[in-house]
Amino acid sequence: MTALPKGTVLSVAPTGVHSADDVPGLPVAPEEVARAVADCERVGASVVDLVPRADTVLADVVMAVRERSAQLIRITAHARSEPLGALLDSGADIVVCPLGAPAGFADDLRARAAALGITVHYEATSLDELRKLPPDASHVVLVFDGQGMPGDVRTFSAAIELLPEGVSYTAAGAGDASMPVMLAALAAGGHLRVGLADTTEYAEDTPARDNAQLVARAAGLAKIAQRPPLADAAEVLT
Repeated sequence: MTALPKGTVLSVAPTGVHSADDVPGLPVAPEEVARAVADCERVGASVVDLVPRADTVLADVVMAVRERSAQLIRITAHARSEPLGALLDSGADIVVCPLGAPAGFADDLRARAAALGITVHYEATSLDELRKLPPDASHVVLVFDGQGMPGDVRTFSAAIELLPEGVSYTAAGAGDASMPVMLAALAAGGHLRVGLADTTEYAEDTPARDNAQLVARAAGLAKIAQRPPLADAAEVLT
């Protein structure tokens, strides 16, 4: 049996594409995101996952986070979002290429990221996307959202079976998939992503107070699994 990693990288996705009108307390402005990220770092997060938004400048968010936190900053580059150059010049440590992105976009992203020395991760939202993983991939973000990949044990097992040897992964469960995906990932050697971007509820009919509450729960589960949160994620992810 392959030994499990001794620790767990906890990533927080603090905002996503939600509207502040729909999610009370959602951090959107750069300083709001930076405060939320700092709070999450104190309870175990070592990576922040950001996505481009029309109502903020990504580089401003990255700068604000840098001023308050030592976390690695990972951004997801969607072909429909702001120009690739703006994403790569935002100051992030890692850029995530969706496996469902057009081939030309993905090729351009990889080439330009390599030229800038930026680590590239990949994102899969379905098993079919995961089968497109490039041979040089080192890390994948697996998103279980109940649609492309349901958050059940069978689908989770099928997903990690598709990963080549040596490829690590972060698992994120959206909505009701959050808790089962966390437990499965901890048991199977994966790392975790949580946050209001993925789930706005702490329990059924109980809204999450903030991102730090979700990270604290994940940190507690990681400790119970004897895979405590890692303070430095760079060795695993870059």
